[in-house]
Amino acid sequence: MSVLNNIAGTVLKPIIKEMSRAALPKIDGNIYVDGLSNEVEIIRDEWGIAHIYTDKLEDALFAQGYIHAQDRLWQMDLNRRAARGKLAEIIGKDALDADRIARTFGYDRIGKKDWELLTDDLKSYLKAYCNGVNAFIQNNTSKFPVEYKLLGLKPELWNPIDVCAFSKMLSSLLTFGWYDEIIRAKLIELVGLDAAMELDNSYPENNPVTLPKGVEFNTIGIDNKFNAMNGPYIPKISGSNAWTIHGSKTKTGKPYLCNDPHLTLKNPNIWYQMHIHTKDYHVSGVSCPAIPAILIGHNDNIGWGITLSFTDIEDVYVEKFTDETMKTYMYDGKIMDSEIIEEKIYIKGENMPHIEKVISTVNGTLISHVTNHKAQAYTLSSMAFRPGKMFEGWFNLNKARDWNDFVKAVECIQAPGLNIVYADIVGNIGYYNSGKVPIRDKQIASVPMPGWKSENKWSDFVPFEEMPHVLNPQQGHVITANHKIVDDNYPYFLGDIYMNGYRANRLEKMIEGRANLSPKDFTEMQMDWTCLPANQFKDYYINIDMANAELQQYVQMLLNWDGVLRPEQIEGTLYKVCKKEMVKYIYDRNIEDKNLVKELLGAGFHEIFQPLNAFLGHNTVALFRILDNPDSILLKNAGGKEHVLKTGIKYGIDWLKLNFGTNPKKWNWGNVHAIVFPHAFSVKPPLDKVFNVGPFPIGGDTDTPFQTYVMAENAYGGELNSVSYRQTIDFADFDNSTIIMPLGNSANMASPFYKNQLDKWFKGESIAMCFSRKKVEEHKKYTLWLKKKTK
Repeated sequence: MSVLNNIAGTVLKPIIKEMSRAALPKIDGNIYVDGLSNEVEIIRDEWGIAHIYTDKLEDALFAQGYIHAQDRLWQMDLNRRAARGKLAEIIGKDALDADRIARTFGYDRIGKKDWELLTDDLKSYLKAYCNGVNAFIQNNTSKFPVEYKLLGLKPELWNPIDVCAFSKMLSSLLTFGWYDEIIRAKLIELVGLDAAMELDNSYPENNPVTLPKGVEFNTIGIDNKFNAMNGPYIPKISGSNAWTIHGSKTKTGKPYLCNDPHLTLKNPNIWYQMHIHTKDYHVSGVSCPAIPAILIGHNDNIGWGITLSFTDIEDVYVEKFTDETMKTYMYDGKIMDSEIIEEKIYIKGENMPHIEKVISTVNGTLISHVTNHKAQAYTLSSMAFRPGKMFEGWFNLNKARDWNDFVKAVECIQAPGLNIVYADIVGNIGYYNSGKVPIRDKQIASVPMPGWKSENKWSDFVPFEEMPHVLNPQQGHVITANHKIVDDNYPYFLGDIYMNGYRANRLEKMIEGRANLSPKDFTEMQMDWTCLPANQFKDYYINIDMANAELQQYVQMLLNWDGVLRPEQIEGTLYKVCKKEMVKYIYDRNIEDKNLVKELLGAGFHEIFQPLNAFLGHNTVALFRILDNPDSILLKNAGGKEHVLKTGIKYGIDWLKLNFGTNPKKWNWGNVHAIVFPHAFSVKPPLDKVFNVGPFPIGGDTDTPFQTYVMAENAYGGELNSVSYRQTIDFADFDNSTIIMPLGNSANMASPFYKNQLDKWFKGESIAMCFSRKKVEEHKKYTLWLKKKTK
């Protein structure tokens, strides 16, 4: 069947590419539209990056919506349907489960509440953006992406609730905490508390924290006239990848700010590179199609980058409903009425809609019926599911002039939890942790709590001014890599679902004691495939005798290896495969529930809404802790340390022979770990052969600075989470800043900007992040004018 799919894909691809060519948008000349107050100039440079010039912000955002639609309309449409629970309308029953989850989580309902909280100015911004999208859809010269033709669809018009609903879904997807509580509870039930604690997340003692002092402010010779020093955010207490480096450690004497957010890589990319210039709004970086503004980048005065902080801003509750109808429930000894909303989900090919009953208590929305946990009545409380001021935060960030403005913007972002690094043209560097964290202890945050007791309900939050932050740290830099933010002396519990800190450790070592740092150094950091835990893993085999010449040969290869996960070598494959087989062996010998084993390896409950969970990446640290503990219950049940180490090698080699043949030359890490950029149509062969990009060999893993980790349900290759975007912002001269991302700005396979950045992304090269008009003109390729229609 796979051979037939390959043949069919080979035949279809040139046909669909020609169909796509007919849908290429107009990017040169004039287009006349309704909805503008002034004309807009849109310059596309040689890489397809759009530079928008106009007087008013509303006209610029209109143009942003228009451009997003030109290059990414199908992606935008699919995402808004996912957020609003309307995929089944175009796909059929196969998408019903996804729609049920979206309707239950309530992205659409919460999005409407977000809309009501917006100021008049912000409402005008979202309206302008949607008007731009609709102008593209309604314009008689518009040509829609080929996906519409293949499905026999036409795009529907946009409204601001589409934007709000998608933003809530995106915030939810980047918020972690609740699912691991359920996994931990199941684990305790199956193996007991003592054994379960062996798999709990504990931070390696030799790995760094982001802010050793929790909160820190210093001037480090910065001009005292800078108003951040006298603002309202002076601390009341003393004290993923992104970093900001003070000018005292750089060749230019000015700060640098680098960021490479790690997300699931798809075709097209989540990001869209863009530059917007109006009279009072000048910002450049990456946007997210379906959302106005710039989400990562810099303006005339400041720059910022983001990583996930993994602060725990979600909790699960077990409810006591009085009967199967769930119309009432118990709370503090009283019977309370449930809130019940009926959602109609229309399904392609069906005459009647599916009715989804969404039930809520004082704690949150009932989710267990859509997350495969029907044995319990779980409700979810999450900051991502609460109305908020996210748009105010992002627009204020785009307009920020200094540290005070930056802090005020961050305060509006109550979810997701983010590490936001900062630098400015004056020379300051800093960091603030976003996200509204409820005050509770680790016990309450670790497992689902009784929902019928008010004492378990959130009542207060960590004060924003006491959230971890720093301005001009004494060490002269801030590094964030999803690792532990503060040490255990910090007065509040922020969660324990952070990543293990090996990437942060490696990055710290790469700049430790160095001066005159330059972009070349930062590129080396971003492209580094050194895996620190690999060196720890191989040391366990120093005195192991496999009693088998072939297996001993592979052990010796591990021992001689330098721990760098290069795609052309097999040593990295031996490490990754044998370690995973070892972990699975320990789990299988202790846990009968095979679905729980998958969850402990990081699997989520749904490929869209929870593809992974916070246990992802924790198994390495857990394995080391088990191997180092002579009293480990799990290790004893698996046959002891030496037996487990030998079994890992044997099972790993067996797996490689079964899946890649007996010739070790085929076991190189780039072959086993090849990356694919999947398209939404990849679930329907042979369209995967038409729309997917890849596979390509690639190095790295979860614990390398150039992170490339596999989705838990896959083996070792395919769809990976990795570097979705790289930026290096030079505060000595913004025109020297650089960016790169995998694939390109266009989702049209016939476009020259479809995957024109991919080769440079692989090689660690970059392109100019043009900011001044002069620099933009130097790289200009096309100029499109959006002009008002004359009556």
